[in-house]
Amino acid sequence: MNKIKKDLSPFFSIVIPTRDRSDLVKSLIWSVLQQSYRDLEIIVCDNSSNNLTQDVLNKFKDDRLINIRTGNLGMSENYNVGINSVSGKYLMCISDKGILKKGALSYLHKLIITKNYKCITWALDNFVYPGHFFKSPRVSESRTLESSYLLKFMLGSDYRSYDHAPMHCTSCVSMELVEAIQKKHKNLCQAQNPDYTMAAQILLSTNTIYNLKENLVILRNVSSKDGYGMGYSLARKTQESRAFLEEHADWIKDTNRFSDIPIKNCTFIVDLMLRDTYKVLEDNNINPDIYLSKKERLISYYFFTYEEIISRTALGVNMKQEFVIWVEALNKESLEIKYQVNKRKRTLWFVSLKAHFKYFFKKNVFTLYLLDKLRPIRYKNSGILYKNIEDCYNFNVIQDHIK
Repeated sequence: MNKIKKDLSPFFSIVIPTRDRSDLVKSLIWSVLQQSYRDLEIIVCDNSSNNLTQDVLNKFKDDRLINIRTGNLGMSENYNVGINSVSGKYLMCISDKGILKKGALSYLHKLIITKNYKCITWALDNFVYPGHFFKSPRVSESRTLESSYLLKFMLGSDYRSYDHAPMHCTSCVSMELVEAIQKKHKNLCQAQNPDYTMAAQILLSTNTIYNLKENLVILRNVSSKDGYGMGYSLARKTQESRAFLEEHADWIKDTNRFSDIPIKNCTFIVDLMLRDTYKVLEDNNINPDIYLSKKERLISYYFFTYEEIISRTALGVNMKQEFVIWVEALNKESLEIKYQVNKRKRTLWFVSLKAHFKYFFKKNVFTLYLLDKLRPIRYKNSGILYKNIEDCYNFNVIQDHIK
């Protein structure tokens, strides 16, 4: 493991965990080195199974780039290697599928110096290869959010609340907070998934975060149908996702003990988020009831897992088995919980109808062929077309101003 120590502490430490995506990491590093703000270090944790990423890294001639070769580590372990090597004042973790927008660091630096925020978060825009850029919906104004407010909704299984939480690609965090967590728990990223444990650890260490209306990072997707990362595989129940769950069977077995998650064995994607969040609360001796009662958590859990069944059905995924499991679990709950869940469930009847209509079309060979032909036309009319990711970077600039 080779690491180059810098004499002076940079303002930003940008940690890039990567595995077997040399083409992606090359343009990510390029987007960081192109920034007008230059007081930074880039720590690349190369967990690859081959030497292609090393070949890419060796072509960069910049002493701000720190090359750490790991290999055969779990995802959280690889993140922690980089985070524990940081020497800067503020941490940003950006996975290899991200691109830092032009002007983002200058904007962040001025915001931090002016307002002294300890944790800043934002949403993600999307770039779909070969060249379509999509701006995600943004909040109308930047705002301060209570950490307890976010934890309440996270424990309520509202997966959308994680969009505002401090995770990779979506946050900049003071190393004061990170070091306080490391002093207590050794590592920032715990258990299975670095994202959800990182978010929960940071939210427990600060009363507030600052959520930007500006989206500072672009997330890249393989195509209009697929993305990089396990999230897409899990949503579609691919062979890769099945292998992932089998590989982590011990973790699943251990976290089945959380009674607050009534359906066991990671039947739903939201289960992954919840298990790591509950594990962090357990490690910090915090009762989740202080954020949301168990009854409210259960009602919300059944509602959002039902919503997940609908959304994945709309993708063309057969969710009949998951629905049977969901019904069997709900039938074991109290009459009050069943009543409240079914009351909320009825608000999704039209969404469910549309999802099953989409499922029918996506399972029909002829209509699936038509959808594949029409998809590029729809993307052409809804996104902005760029020649490549570099053009997208140059035409999407974060203005250096603070309101």
